[in-house]
Amino acid sequence: MDVDSWESIERNALWALEHAADLSPREPVSGTAPLLRVWAYRSNGTYSSWTVLSSAGTSDLGRPTVREVVWNRDQDERHLASAQGKNKLRTKPQSTIRVRDAQILSEDFGPFLEAAARLTVPARAAQDPDSQEDSFGIEGYRSLAYLRVEWRGSGPVEWAETIGWVVRLRKLLAASLQEREASQG
Repeated sequence: MDVDSWESIERNALWALEHAADLSPREPVSGTAPLLRVWAYRSNGTYSSWTVLSSAGTSDLGRPTVREVVWNRDQDERHLASAQGKNKLRTKPQSTIRVRDAQILSEDFGPFLEAAARLTVPARAAQDPDSQEDSFGIEGYRSLAYLRVEWRGSGPVEWAETIGWVVRLRKLLAASLQEREASQG
């Protein structure tokens, strides 16, 4: 596998996962800005992030939107290896990114936002960044810009309460996307 091509694919995919509001389609998130982002980067190759966006420049939560960004890493690895094996790599390889949007009920998300403002994480020694375990995290924007927590696998025992809270938030965001698809289906 061409290392330069793979690094380009990976760099572009990670940027997309971290900058959901800047991706197409822009219309559903026009006039919004990120509040929170949670992610699950699975060692099996699927990297997912959920970014909650709300009206930019106001403290009013309004009707927040969740934008899910998914990168199928394994699929891109197989595609690149296959194209190079057949000497058919004629164009710059692109990351396989899927984007979905859904609105979240403010009454469901509000308590999570309030809890995020009070979220504290006990100090813990850094984990091995080269670990092959799944990677998870949460980060905040705007008034929550100080918030960034990342862990691997099941995470440190001392973080169990925070990790459980992040898992519940991730489930709420995923359920909002599933409800939207079911109502359209």
